[in-house]
Amino acid sequence: MTSQSRAVVRTIEPGSSAICPVCDLQVKFQARVRATQVICNIYEAGRWRRVEHYHQACYTEACEPFGPAT
Repeated sequence: MTSQSRAVVRTIEPGSSAICPVCDLQVKFQARVRATQVICNIYEAGRWRRVEHYHQACYTEACEPFGPAT
């Protein structure tokens, strides 16, 4: 198991209720739109602390704070 922060791109699933830390809007599912999000596992001092969900455009706008999303 890795102990550093990382980011991945995933489709937004129905029922998502996460708030994007860049724009403060909900990262929400929309029918007929295959929207994607960036999910980041955040580690501090080698320990997992939290998960953050970003709109993919917001993550790019924020200069990929946890590295390139895979």
